[in-house]
Amino acid sequence: MARKAPKTFEQVVIENALATEDQVKQCLELQESQRKNGADVKALEDLMLEKGFMTEDRIRAVKTALDRIARDEEKGEPVRIGNYEIIGKIGDGGLGTVYKARQISMSRDVALKVLHKKWLSDEEFKKRFLLEARLAGRLSHQNLIQVYDVGRDRGLYYFSMEFVDGETLEDLIEREGPMEVTRAIDIIVQVLRAITYIKRFDIVHRDIKPGNIMINRSGLVKLGDFGFVKSKLDHVIATQGEVLGTPDYISPEQAMGVEDIDWRSDQYSLGCTFYHMLSGKPPYEGSGSSVMRQHIKADLPDPRTINNKIPDSVVHILERMVAKDPNDRYQNTNEIFEDMELVKMGQDPTSQRLDAGKSTIIRAFKIEKVRAQRAKTEAEILQDEIARMRKYMVLSFVLSGILMVALVLVLLWKVLS
Repeated sequence: MARKAPKTFEQVVIENALATEDQVKQCLELQESQRKNGADVKALEDLMLEKGFMTEDRIRAVKTALDRIARDEEKGEPVRIGNYEIIGKIGDGGLGTVYKARQISMSRDVALKVLHKKWLSDEEFKKRFLLEARLAGRLSHQNLIQVYDVGRDRGLYYFSMEFVDGETLEDLIEREGPMEVTRAIDIIVQVLRAITYIKRFDIVHRDIKPGNIMINRSGLVKLGDFGFVKSKLDHVIATQGEVLGTPDYISPEQAMGVEDIDWRSDQYSLGCTFYHMLSGKPPYEGSGSSVMRQHIKADLPDPRTINNKIPDSVVHILERMVAKDPNDRYQNTNEIFEDMELVKMGQDPTSQRLDAGKSTIIRAFKIEKVRAQRAKTEAEILQDEIARMRKYMVLSFVLSGILMVALVLVLLWKVLS
């Protein structure tokens, strides 16, 4: 028989009359206000303490009780949600918690995303959660996490998706520190392929960051978590001036609540992610609101002050990707691919020696290659033609000689006869 979902801090508090339901609700609403304003979201227990609703002793008692409940749960039967058996928690997102689970009917491991209970009474968040599932389920690309199934069980909204056997880019950076340039470019290029794909469907991800980028054991990169996605399909839940995204990587236009954003906003977030990969930390520091203000107005800190191995050519790419004005960023993904390729080839995209321009250079390389191949082909055809003509000439001379000899022999035969 399936167990109930694990108890939360607020459930234990209310059930044991350690605080009133209204007091808990007040603190939860304060958390939501902090989240919407981009401020650091304080833990529920910290807010309860600050408001004087609970004492430190009571908070400590609740945490002890939760630990005991968790240990007891581990001894019982596995938690079940729908057709899925929960194995363990992977992490939390803006809208839900992600678990590693076993899909019983298919006998395979999946990642199961379950909408946070606090959003179950919010119609907008439920719609957004289902929108994420529907949108992601329609997409199919090797650099996107594939969604399998969406459903509801005992009031819980969930959807299952491909389980990536690996780690997040965030975990990788935290463990290894700043990345070597070529490795960072390889990862960025794979994410850019995913952005290029969803761009064809007029989809803007709006929350590209290291924590939403998975890398499997073979090095394949996959972009996931479409909880803040912006598309033509979600106009029914869009709110004017709405600010969604993660402050450390949010674009200026997102931070200002601009509704009409496009893929260049994702480009900005990817640029901030690139910066984090190369320097070991995001571009700006401070509270959520402070960081967003810096994204809007502050110059990009030079990553070479942290990692002096970053070449000037890469800094140029970074600066263009995170330009404050979307019109100053790359205007199509091919330009970014081309600049990245030039860097990998040891070329500087800004070099004055290559005054034809970056895109022109790449095209010129290809054109010259085609021309060289064409010239080679034409030369080979001409050589073959000359060789054939030579054979014909030699054959003609031989035949002429034979005819001459034959004619002489006929004349001699007539004279002698």
